[in-house]
Amino acid sequence: MPDAPAEKAIRIGKLLAHAGVISRREAADFLAAHDVRIDGERIVDLNHRIPESQLPTIKLTVDRRHIALSGSDEVILLHKPTGVACSHRRQRIRGKDLKTIFDLLPEKYARWFFAGRLDVSSSGLVLLSNDGDHIFALSHPSHGVLKKYVVRTSRPLSDADRARMEKGIMDKGEKLRFEKITPLEIPAQYEIHLREGKNREIRRLLERVGVFARQLVRIELGPYKLDGIEAGKFSVQSKVAPEVLSHLTLRAPKNKQA
Repeated sequence: MPDAPAEKAIRIGKLLAHAGVISRREAADFLAAHDVRIDGERIVDLNHRIPESQLPTIKLTVDRRHIALSGSDEVILLHKPTGVACSHRRQRIRGKDLKTIFDLLPEKYARWFFAGRLDVSSSGLVLLSNDGDHIFALSHPSHGVLKKYVVRTSRPLSDADRARMEKGIMDKGEKLRFEKITPLEIPAQYEIHLREGKNREIRRLLERVGVFARQLVRIELGPYKLDGIEAGKFSVQSKVAPEVLSHLTLRAPKNKQA
């Protein structure tokens, strides 16, 4: 008789991420610095695996605090204004403290992860969740999640400019490119689609063709849409299933604006 298939198991890093404790990339350092236990046994090995059949019954503790194993089914869609930093830590520019996105949210969301970092001069959609796996799926370049922006430039772009940016331009050893750039009805205003979202990619690409962004607003992140959320406000929505995150067009979740 053939051998029974091996039981599926989940690594400790993924388990901690799904529970909203840390992101997977932080797991190794976290295990070394904190007392992580499953059913009383200290876990220090990043390769430690837990059979999926045991997940409903195990007890996970971090520094003696019990951790629920399921992340929230809700996400936060925040309209970040300009002048606000995407960071858990206080930021200073030219000796001045900046607000962070967490100053705009209730305290209970203070430890949530966020996807879609925007620089201080940009505004628009930032998504937050206590499910580290969901944030990873939205953020990591390998997942190719589509992001859409509306950008107003310092002058209109020529057809040749837009073609160059869709083909790709090298900058500081990185190839930068737009998935698509489409003129809007207002002169010098465009909708831009990105897949990877390297550091300041839109601004850097525009600068390579001799223009700069006067205004940059993210309007979509994967299946999540800004949809009229006012600057500085947020909306609580249902989390979209992971298997649909990289689709180009998705039905937006039902809105509950705060």
